[in-house]
Amino acid sequence: SGPAITHIPQVPEGFWALLLLSIGATEQFRAEKGWVDPSETPIDAPGMLKADYTPGDLGFDPLGLKPEDPEEFREMQTKELQNGRLAMLAAAGFLAQEATDGKGIIEHFTSMS
Repeated sequence: SGPAITHIPQVPEGFWALLLLSIGATEQFRAEKGWVDPSETPIDAPGMLKADYTPGDLGFDPLGLKPEDPEEFREMQTKELQNGRLAMLAAAGFLAQEATDGKGIIEHFTSMS
């Protein structure tokens, strides 16, 4: 309970281990799908991407929303990146407001009316 800025210490410790394992497994999958095995790359070309890999495309599209046209896919990628960046700025604004006066975003909305 309380402002969002105080929630991290309230999270049970087991959650962090589960989160670490989940992120690690996801990153391992992404690395295996996108990058050439380091033992198979020249010494002067570390981090070489596979020829058939497009950054951000892991093949997960259960609803079939991915555009077939590569240009359209690039445009959608750009829109998603911009949307994510805007969301991060908004979240930072919420946290900055809470750090300033200790009131959550809902408290601010209800106090305005």
